[in-house]
Amino acid sequence: MDQLQHLQFLLNSMGTGPDGQRWDDKFTAALSRQLEFVKARTFDVVYPEMKARRFFPVSNEADSGAETITYEQWDSFGMANVIANYADDIPESDVLVEEFTAKVKGFASSFKWSIQDLRRSAMANSNLQSRKAMAARRSVENRLEDVGAFGVLNGGLTGGLNNANIPVTPAPVGNWTLLTPADDIINDLNTLVDAIVVANKETFLPDTLIVPTEKFSILAQKRVSTTGDTGTTILQQFVASNPYINTIESWFKARLADAGGTGPRIMAYKRSPEVLSFEIPQEFETMPPQAKNLAFKVPVHARAAGVLVYYPLACGYMDGT
Repeated sequence: MDQLQHLQFLLNSMGTGPDGQRWDDKFTAALSRQLEFVKARTFDVVYPEMKARRFFPVSNEADSGAETITYEQWDSFGMANVIANYADDIPESDVLVEEFTAKVKGFASSFKWSIQDLRRSAMANSNLQSRKAMAARRSVENRLEDVGAFGVLNGGLTGGLNNANIPVTPAPVGNWTLLTPADDIINDLNTLVDAIVVANKETFLPDTLIVPTEKFSILAQKRVSTTGDTGTTILQQFVASNPYINTIESWFKARLADAGGTGPRIMAYKRSPEVLSFEIPQEFETMPPQAKNLAFKVPVHARAAGVLVYYPLACGYMDGT
């Protein structure tokens, strides 16, 4: 008989108390609790990594009170001509400016706790207040992640994956699977990158590709050759051979980002604040607690204007891959 069985035997032999309640029930419950091991570490639900801030350079330049963000784009025109001596038809050069405006939207959430919640939390050493605050912050950051990807539908905000001014290049082959020849996939990628370089006349050279998660998996797994260097994947081969792209990133947000919102979209672009920026005039902030009866409510807030693309021809999309 092991120790637990021995203790249980002793408890079972104790009979009942004067109130008719069996003593073994009471002591068995206490004993079971003492023998239960509770891990000190909590295992919280894990969420996907937020990537919009990493993919699109963040700008906090605008004041948090701004309702719109306007930027100017200057251009110059004119061409010098060959002239004869004493010519009086010398051509003129000049400049012009165009303004672009984006709206700024606020995003809010809140968390609350009661006096009893705080007492219970202190008793259990569970730090409930901090966990509620973290949950509220995550809700705001999740919203900013969506804004960075797609803006706000019917809200006047545009994301990095759905800017109407960025050209879309059709995939020559598309519909990638692990059975698609590696050369066809590489040709699709080269077609997108080359289209950007040609469109902006080598003014901005793309250096980054954003690929849907499933398509990234194909690039990372499929070998370029089944006979020669079997250790080289499409991902390795393309980065090594393409003269412009040095980074390929996966993002599940691009899975249904095509023009119809039903299929994958690849984005190639120069990752530079000169080309595009994720405008967040007001980063996450918490308001003072608002007391109501025996509870406190804490509003949280942030403001963003989506992703502004200053040079759309420095970027490119490819749908249908």
